[in-house]
Amino acid sequence: MAFKRRKKFQLDTLIDEDMIIRGNTTLSGGIRVDGKIYGNLTVLGGEDGTLVMGENSVIKGNVIVPTAIIGGKITGNIKCLDYLEVHSNAVIKGDIVYNLIELHAGAKINSKIKLLTKAEIKKEIKISKINKEEKQK
Repeated sequence: MAFKRRKKFQLDTLIDEDMIIRGNTTLSGGIRVDGKIYGNLTVLGGEDGTLVMGENSVIKGNVIVPTAIIGGKITGNIKCLDYLEVHSNAVIKGDIVYNLIELHAGAKINSKIKLLTKAEIKKEIKISKINKEEKQK
């Protein structure tokens, strides 16, 4: 049974395959990563926050995001507040905390996987909204 929970999302930021970001990064909206990020990535914005990783993308750091579609490599913990989709060519080394997850056959995951409680989700969304408001000031 396939979930196929595809929802429309908007990508506001592109990290192209030739780009390397060093340092912790916080943004709101949607981001497509085809390059590399060496540092933590936090995507704010409630349900609008989305991370899409291409096949050759790399993130070495922790990731906090509402929605993620992973096709690359993450070395770090992932906290996904809404929906996490892990494609067959993805490699994840780090713990995963999620609300809803879809794993494709072939994905390489070396992780502890934990379901978020409703209380944890509400708390994280509240923190995310506060951080987004502070960022806009």
